[in-house]
Amino acid sequence: MIQIAFAGHNRPDDLGHREQASAALAATFALIKATGVGEARLLSGLASGADELAAAAWREAGLGPVHAVLPFLDDPDVSKVGPGGLADSVTLLDGAAAEAQGRNPHLKQTRLIVEAADLVVVVWTGGPAKGAGGTADAVLCALEVGLPVLWIKPMEPHPIRLIRPERLPADFHFPEFQELLERGGLDHVEIATEDSLRELLTPAAATPAPPREPVAGWKAELDEFLHRSLWRTYATFRSLLGGRVDMSAPDVPVPASLAAQPGFVLLSEVYLRADRIANRLSAIHRSELVLLVLAMITAALVGSAPAVWPEFKVTAVCIELALSALGLLVWATARDARQHERWSEQRFLAEQIRLARAGWVIGVGGATPGAVKLDNRPGREAARLAGLPNGPFDAERVRSWGAWAMNELVQGQAAYHHAISIREARIAHRIHIVEDVSLLFLFVVFALYVTVHAFGFGHDLPHWISGAVSMTGTVVPAVAAASIALEAKLEFQEHSARSRRIANTLDSLAKRLGPAPSYSALQDVGRAAVNVHLAESSHWRDGTDRRRLFRL
Repeated sequence: MIQIAFAGHNRPDDLGHREQASAALAATFALIKATGVGEARLLSGLASGADELAAAAWREAGLGPVHAVLPFLDDPDVSKVGPGGLADSVTLLDGAAAEAQGRNPHLKQTRLIVEAADLVVVVWTGGPAKGAGGTADAVLCALEVGLPVLWIKPMEPHPIRLIRPERLPADFHFPEFQELLERGGLDHVEIATEDSLRELLTPAAATPAPPREPVAGWKAELDEFLHRSLWRTYATFRSLLGGRVDMSAPDVPVPASLAAQPGFVLLSEVYLRADRIANRLSAIHRSELVLLVLAMITAALVGSAPAVWPEFKVTAVCIELALSALGLLVWATARDARQHERWSEQRFLAEQIRLARAGWVIGVGGATPGAVKLDNRPGREAARLAGLPNGPFDAERVRSWGAWAMNELVQGQAAYHHAISIREARIAHRIHIVEDVSLLFLFVVFALYVTVHAFGFGHDLPHWISGAVSMTGTVVPAVAAASIALEAKLEFQEHSARSRRIANTLDSLAKRLGPAPSYSALQDVGRAAVNVHLAESSHWRDGTDRRRLFRL
């Protein structure tokens, strides 16, 4: 399932001959079908003119359902939706409320249609817009979010042209683009072919391979046992050093009308599954790191113990051998599974789907203008399958759905990052205390030992005291090194500072909402919050290599 947005002229002078436009649309959809697209969804405004022709041609091509997005709650074109109509489902926007806020309903309609798509088809003269939200704005919006455009020029419908946004100059300016378009010969405009479309649409249609999960049987039972026991090591370590922090977010339950939306149900199921797998991988990876650190300290303690108890030497060697085998096992599993990469990718995937779900609720796509350009295919794949919300965005829906979405993107995440900042800073501080105290203790023990020998009392000391000093010289540096390793791998101080910045940014966004935010305000703040979270998830994924347990 891919989604294709359509925009076209409704003025007869711009549209030209309807029969000619219908034939060009039929040829365009046949070209899309020839690339191997088996099922798609057409997103359309269903206005008179090109929109109606496109919906009819789409039906004839048999590519899939048509979803209408209408700019007003009482739009008369809603009569075109339903059995025997041009569209199967509809989203109704509150255009009157948008106008009261000084916003153009048709522009909001165009953006909602385009941002949810993988490809935009237009019937366009190439000329400037004659009103906000027209065909030219659809082309501009598509190019801003990096979507290819199939262009049918009314007076020259053949050949069908393809505009590729990746070939636009870095200083892209739409009026200049339109001027050059009239002259022809632009590098980023080419004749659309099956091969060029297949190259663009195949990645969009491909479903990412599902993440690996434990299989049934004894392996699944062993996995559950480990997650109840050994893989809780990091959670225990975090609780001991980080203490108790209030991780609760404001309680905003999912509205019943939202929970009844099939698209939301689908997105929630996909997100919860991805989040659960990411959390399990996180528990394994971080627990293995803590276990390795504990094994390192234990090995130093056991290996130096014969300096005090010589008869313990053989037993100490056996214990160290067992610890070495444990380290080797962890190394082997980490190398074979490349779990640091799996964890990073799965967490990134879960975050993308979370953002797609929250954005879906208020009509904000993952690839918004000005957003960090990421490979967010997994999140967009889930949103593509979900389609667009059905029904009217009336005042009650905007209020209830908007409150949930803002809590998911802004207030709830601000509370979460405030708590994370406190906990990570506390852990980092206590790790630094362990480093300082251990090194100070080492200095004091060595200084006392040297002083005692300097005054001639060394020959009267029992053997075990010299052995204890030797153990101190082995164990204390191991403790200090373990503390440094924990901070280097888990980056508590850096995470604390970054979470504090994110929380402060989200707090400032929350202040922009006011007591009763409009739909436009929700979208504006939602876009800004999505950008913040995208930047954070991208930064986190870029640190994948630093999270390796071993240099493989």
